[in-house]
Amino acid sequence: MFKTLKTIIFTLFIGLILVNIFIFVGGIQSSAMVASMEKDLEKLKQDNVDLESQLSQIDSLDYAASIAASFDFDRRAVPTYLDSLKYALNR
Repeated sequence: MFKTLKTIIFTLFIGLILVNIFIFVGGIQSSAMVASMEKDLEKLKQDNVDLESQLSQIDSLDYAASIAASFDFDRRAVPTYLDSLKYALNR
């Protein structure tokens, strides 16, 4: 009886040690995955900052003026006002 109890306790301790090792290895793998995700997150943040700076350059009026000059858009548009009756009564 005492020998059977001793083997049961020994088997239980071995099982608990194996479970502990399994949890420890799982924790190491999880921490490696979290570190990788944090690295990717920092890269995405840097890419976001770069894209925001490019967007602000493209959105500026100086950029629009330089593009317009490269397409030879020198003439300004003359607006047509509908206040005069010439356009209102034109049939």
